[in-house]
Amino acid sequence: MSYDPRTIAFLAELIFQPIQLRTDTAQSIHNALYKRNETRYLNFSIAQDGIHLANVPESPGSVSMLTMLPDRIVVREELRNLTLEDFAARLVNVSSVVFQSLSIPVSLAQQFVVRSLVTPRHCNDSREFLARRMMAGGQDDWAALGRPLQSLGMRFTFPQTEKNREVMNLRVESWPQDPRSIWLEVIGSFTNPTQAENLPEIGNYLHATYLFMTGPVGNFLGSFDRPL
Repeated sequence: MSYDPRTIAFLAELIFQPIQLRTDTAQSIHNALYKRNETRYLNFSIAQDGIHLANVPESPGSVSMLTMLPDRIVVREELRNLTLEDFAARLVNVSSVVFQSLSIPVSLAQQFVVRSLVTPRHCNDSREFLARRMMAGGQDDWAALGRPLQSLGMRFTFPQTEKNREVMNLRVESWPQDPRSIWLEVIGSFTNPTQAENLPEIGNYLHATYLFMTGPVGNFLGSFDRPL
């Protein structure tokens, strides 16, 4: 069974050899990114956890941010109605400017996070779907805990193989904001060094992470999503 996930967050982390990150250089990166609509960030701030370039939230909880650290950059887009292609384009454009401005020759590793919601077709409560179908717990088993259940979830790690050189981590949880929805998070970790001139290739790793969610993960959930 296939689903049409409602993606609520994208995050990418590009790791490189530690450098001295100067404030004036970061400010020049902000100025360069601001000139183009597809890479623009309105605000610039310095904090203990890095130098942040961010846009004004479009809605409660939304995030559009670039964080620069001495050994990595983090690009986040959450609750902003961006497509996979939108985020991939923004990531490639932003990272290309940052790597060129900081004279970074290579990204040593990359990590991508995709968070989505799916709604089971044959169950109206995600907690029941996870507890009764995926975990196969009976009513008496859960009652033994002696307290009502608000949320629950599972976590999986899929290591590298000869065919798949990336590590995939999966979390499957109920979502308190909507009892019908299942919250999914896939984290794809890629250790392939990527030269700065080849940064457009990181879009392939992002797509691989997303396709793991829409393919194998969707098929896995679908195997439990059937009439009782």
